[in-house]
Amino acid sequence: MKRIAIAFTLFAILSANKCVKQTGSDPAALLDKTWVFESLNGEKVVMPDGVEAPWLSLAGDQLSGFGGCNRLMGAYKLGESGLSFTGIGSTKMYCEGTMPTENAVKQVLGQVDSYKIEGAALKLMGSGKELATMRAK
Repeated sequence: MKRIAIAFTLFAILSANKCVKQTGSDPAALLDKTWVFESLNGEKVVMPDGVEAPWLSLAGDQLSGFGGCNRLMGAYKLGESGLSFTGIGSTKMYCEGTMPTENAVKQVLGQVDSYKIEGAALKLMGSGKELATMRAK
């Protein structure tokens, strides 16, 4: 009876350990991909016909992207669950129909402090709240 209890306890501990490893985020999974915004602040990103959706790409220590009108650039810091963006800049065109979306993208990037990967989705987080959902293109 004691062996069964020990075996069960060992099984439970090993199973819990395996679950933790599976839910962890691998920082390398974010790199060298184009991540397209699907939602910002809980609202679906909808662009006018013929306009490319906002996206980001992380390579080396540089961010490049598109906000809906302008090219985005800046730096980022990435760790096991931490992610932050600094020095975000953009070109300076004005696009009447897409500026609210682009401004929201830049605002969100300034608030990001962590991330989650859930299935194929990348979730940008800030202060424990989901700020944006993205998918690899």
